[in-house]
Amino acid sequence: MIPKHDNSIKLKRVCFVSSTMSSGGAERALSNLLCNMDLTGLDIQLLLLNKVITYPIPESVTVVDLRKRSALFLPLCFIFLVFHLVRLRPDVVVSIWSFPSLLTGLALKLTRLKSKWVVRVANNPADQENGVKQRLFHWLYKHASQFIVLCEELQDKFVAYYPFTKNKTILIRNGFNIADLRARSAENIDEQELFAKPYMISVGSFTPQKRYDVLLKAYALIDKKLRIPLILLGDGPLKQELIILAKELGIFSDIIFKGFVKNPYPYVANAKLFVLASDYEGLCNAAIEAQCLGVPAVITDCPTGNREIVEDGETGYLVTIENPAEMADKITKTLKSDELTNRMARSAKLIANEKFKIEKSALSLRKVIEL
Repeated sequence: MIPKHDNSIKLKRVCFVSSTMSSGGAERALSNLLCNMDLTGLDIQLLLLNKVITYPIPESVTVVDLRKRSALFLPLCFIFLVFHLVRLRPDVVVSIWSFPSLLTGLALKLTRLKSKWVVRVANNPADQENGVKQRLFHWLYKHASQFIVLCEELQDKFVAYYPFTKNKTILIRNGFNIADLRARSAENIDEQELFAKPYMISVGSFTPQKRYDVLLKAYALIDKKLRIPLILLGDGPLKQELIILAKELGIFSDIIFKGFVKNPYPYVANAKLFVLASDYEGLCNAAIEAQCLGVPAVITDCPTGNREIVEDGETGYLVTIENPAEMADKITKTLKSDELTNRMARSAKLIANEKFKIEKSALSLRKVIEL
């Protein structure tokens, strides 16, 4: 049990700024941290651009809705952000990924608050912060106190892109409560019949970054005698395009579009293989969780982080981005050998459970807040 703060003592006020607390990897990582961090002496305010919550939040955390219901509400959302920062006058402000960091940086500049600003960097900035956007972030990041990066490769790329951050970055991996992960993976769901036969799984939003088109093309290249169903957990703007592509490739009957599910872990834990075709990542929560649950993975060797999740040939395989043939080959190699998948499963659970303990990440975040 995480202790609640004692109102009789002077509390350090900390504001976390996030888009929502639903469906995204950054949001899930924040939920894990808040639920497993020692909150003693802290007054935590969670400022959400849009109050959509599916991930757990500790009772002692106060949620503030900034009311961004669509792009049209963005000016109002920014005004609310400024208002609440001035009202709360936080000691520390932590922004969770690029867009909340953009709004937070502008709000702090406008208000001239002396709050310590900590930026969580979720993806390689070279993939998203170019041209005018790069110059804007460069200007804002000059005023940040510290930057949380998720893996060593991302740390190197971020510092190379913004050299002035060299001595301000700290590595805090996405952490997971392993006992809770296992307990949730053992929960009964209404579709237990799905687990009766082998299948592979991919988890993530249907967005260009995740390259589900590459995954479907790879799947279509697998010999039909070896092919097992592919469950896709997620949703997003490209869903209809992917359904059309699956039909064009003649694989639609073997693809199960499950959409977003509140508890994905029984589906992941019972899978024979986890697959991911992303062009880039920060540190993919879904891939880490699969490894923690002992599921071998075939994922792209994309920037950044995947090399720190999967040990090639030991806990799964890393494949070149945008290469359906190579992905199909590694999936086939894995499916052909139960001995191989069992060995990879044991190694994945052993290595990932040690590397991604939530206790390490939560303690590191607490130290950042206290400095």
